[in-house]
Amino acid sequence: MERDGLRHATLPKTRNMRMKTTQRTIPDRSSPGPRTATSVGSIHQDGSGNYATGGSNKTIRARNKIVIGTWNVRTLREAGMIEQLEYEMSRYRWNILGLCEVRRKHFGKILTSDGHKLYHSGREDKHEHGVRFIVHKDSADAVLGCRPISSRIMTIRLKAAPFNITIIQAYAPTTDHEDEEVEDFYNEVLKTLNEVSKKDIIVVQGDWNAKIGEDVQEDWKGTCGQYCNQATNDRGLRLLEFAKYNDLKIMNTFGPHKPSRKWTWHSPGGEYHNQIDYILIKRRFQSSVNIAQTRSFPGADVGSDHELVMMTFALRLKKNKKRGNIRIKFDVDKLKDPNILTTFQANIGGRFAPLLALENDQDLTPDDLAETFNETLTEEASKLLGKPRVKKKKVDD
Repeated sequence: MERDGLRHATLPKTRNMRMKTTQRTIPDRSSPGPRTATSVGSIHQDGSGNYATGGSNKTIRARNKIVIGTWNVRTLREAGMIEQLEYEMSRYRWNILGLCEVRRKHFGKILTSDGHKLYHSGREDKHEHGVRFIVHKDSADAVLGCRPISSRIMTIRLKAAPFNITIIQAYAPTTDHEDEEVEDFYNEVLKTLNEVSKKDIIVVQGDWNAKIGEDVQEDWKGTCGQYCNQATNDRGLRLLEFAKYNDLKIMNTFGPHKPSRKWTWHSPGGEYHNQIDYILIKRRFQSSVNIAQTRSFPGADVGSDHELVMMTFALRLKKNKKRGNIRIKFDVDKLKDPNILTTFQANIGGRFAPLLALENDQDLTPDDLAETFNETLTEEASKLLGKPRVKKKKVDD
């Protein structure tokens, strides 16, 4: 049986690759029991301007370990499902988890009895699709805002030092949907990504319903790793194009993990196994990802055919070597020539005009502008003036 039209690779059944059948003691699904979730506000989705804001805005230290995950849970509508999710996640270290296919209406925020915050975005008319973020209670106060885009896309921003963190949770249409609908989805994700501050640590994750395989390693080297499916489908190529265009790396394809920690989806009965859930991060921050701890976690179970996928991240920045003030001398005597002076002024004016237009860019700091002006001035002076002539000392006979 194929789920949503995905092509499957038939693999030999092994102990590590079978569907999970282990019975666990979990809260009773028929009743929420003593661990209840309390609604602390519901905002109906009414365009892209609606936000749910955080509390005291505690700052997360990005240089410490941060664990971000994604999971297609298939549904959270049944009684006791939130409690079961909390129970499963209590066995792992995590900060924020993005969920797909939660099947909840509207946009809302829920506070669990454990203190975790849940934000969900769904359709207005029926329980279909739906994405959600669950933020650990230790990180809940760092939420700057949560923005519902659609029933398939949602963003959350966390206050962190030295850079804030923005996560985009996406749930792509399955392969039985028309290509136009898939293209509209990617355009919406791209629009959302373009609205994020370029200074943020940006993570784009979710269920992409796409297969990236070993057969595209030569053409897409650097965008994805070799630890993935055997073959790539059309939706996988579309995801690769999106990642390459936006300078993103598909991080859970780079780790040499055993198959059970690579697959993210299993067919009923465990006959087929695929990797279709991915976590992407900006290339700038790829060195901060712990590849060994970025994988699927088959031990977690909420009755879904998808696996929990998590990425461990600790910011690493290159140290800039401090250089002393370097004074560059130019042959300013050339400016006495009216022709050279006029040319120099014209070149400087032409270069400064577009820079002045960037003055109101929120992503540019005064230091950035000052550095850009200095570089421009130095470059033009080097072209027209050059270094001053060195006067030779007269040698007495």
